[in-house]
Amino acid sequence: MTEENLESVRLATDALQAHERLHLHLKQSHRHTNVFQKAVDTLENLREVKSVLDGSARNFDSPQICEDHLLELKQQVLMHIPSSVNKENQEKFQDLISKTFEGIEVLSAVLVTCPWYQESQDERGEQARHNVLFIVYLSQDHQFLAPVNQHILNEKFVEDKGWLYAVELYHFVHFIAKGKARCVEVLYCPDSAQLIQKDQWKQLKDQLSFTKVTKLRGYVEACKGQSISGIGKKGKDGKFRLVDSTTFHQFCDSFRLMNHLYNVTADLPPCTDASKISSLPDIAMKGKELLHKLYKDPDVSKRDIFDVLVQWRDSVTENIKGLQFTEQQDVDEIIGKWQLETRLRGRQLTIPKVIPDEHSSLSNQMQEIGGQVAKLHPEQIILIAQAGSHMYGLATPTSDVDFLVIYSEPCQTVLSRCREIKDNFESRGPTKLLEYGAYEARLFCEMLLKGSVIILELVFGENHNYMSPQWKELVQQRKCFVTEKGIQQYLGLIQNNYRMLDKDKDGASKDRKLLYQVCIDYNFQPLSMLSVKPTDMV
Repeated sequence: MTEENLESVRLATDALQAHERLHLHLKQSHRHTNVFQKAVDTLENLREVKSVLDGSARNFDSPQICEDHLLELKQQVLMHIPSSVNKENQEKFQDLISKTFEGIEVLSAVLVTCPWYQESQDERGEQARHNVLFIVYLSQDHQFLAPVNQHILNEKFVEDKGWLYAVELYHFVHFIAKGKARCVEVLYCPDSAQLIQKDQWKQLKDQLSFTKVTKLRGYVEACKGQSISGIGKKGKDGKFRLVDSTTFHQFCDSFRLMNHLYNVTADLPPCTDASKISSLPDIAMKGKELLHKLYKDPDVSKRDIFDVLVQWRDSVTENIKGLQFTEQQDVDEIIGKWQLETRLRGRQLTIPKVIPDEHSSLSNQMQEIGGQVAKLHPEQIILIAQAGSHMYGLATPTSDVDFLVIYSEPCQTVLSRCREIKDNFESRGPTKLLEYGAYEARLFCEMLLKGSVIILELVFGENHNYMSPQWKELVQQRKCFVTEKGIQQYLGLIQNNYRMLDKDKDGASKDRKLLYQVCIDYNFQPLSMLSVKPTDMV
């Protein structure tokens, strides 16, 4: 770090410490005032400033779109329907998408329309009014594998502006596996609606027939339920009644979903083309005529249209009672393998191996711990350590044995997943002599970057039961993880322990452990680095 940077860090530290004192002072008498809340906000900002200056800030690097061309792109989306897009228009779309998603690999871009809405309008400008540009993109490895929770990934990897809907590949695959209607429409839309489709995208359509996806129970149930639930409510008599505030566009969406459901019974692909709404049963054609009349005359009875929709739904529902649903695993295997190949981009996976001399010892330890840990492969184990009193040297003959295990899911499993993977499991309880908590590598890294005290103790600990080469490589950088966030975690632990000690006036046996945890040096050095031992304490 340069002299200038050191001075910046020193000044930021001084400002932070001064504001910490102000915060503690205000906490005594101004806790429920606007002043106190402003002090809290300022404190968080100062911590962020310091972490950026000292290099400890680790923000999630999510894909970012450039907004400079969004207005022009939106105009194109709301000007065209698939049949009006010529070569010149397509090139214009591709250029604007390329500029908006600069540096991001776009696998597919589709101009999505509602055929039922399009058929009810006379002018192209009106037909395109509710268009959506649906984009599926591929993130970088470090983004997809980032040590952040799934909620953040869902938030950062899905961009929804109404007219623009962009999703990362995993989310699209996840939605297909669940049978989400809009994603199924995108996959099986007509070629005229495809603005961009990479070779990988074409391969998925070749490998996954529409009959497999449209006969997923999730897809069928979603189309059946959502076709009515958005515009109707069930009364006490079990019958659906129209919600008075239902819009014209909502009616069109409901008929679109019913059309999908009807096509399932007829072994037809999802209805994504207005020209296909011409060979439907009489009840559906009656609904189409009423929608067209409603577009021209708002006084047309919405209840009549709703009654037609319900009749069509009842008829189709009867026909799908004997439907043979697709096995979920069949679809998961196809899209999972395709996602894996797409993400690897031709690269080969390498599987870490356990040193032969350690294999039997590691296997024995896994069997001793038992439960889910015993079912893992030795190659998945990154660390096995004893936590609790054993970590602090406070164990007695009657102490429980508490193991902490860090493991990794196979890369193939992570890269091909169609849904969230369980990232931890544990076996704990007052009646168990041997307890354990196991954390997947991604969750472990998330907790480490958040400054979890227990996790920091593991990183700074020595002589753990088993340490893989990956673990040994990580701990070489362990001083980097003692950050502002970590300090705050330690301060919180100290305050909590003091409160517990204050409540326990009789001096119970656990006091030694609480006092030992409070003994932390001025550098907030993890306990495992301290030279003092519990036996040295009075």
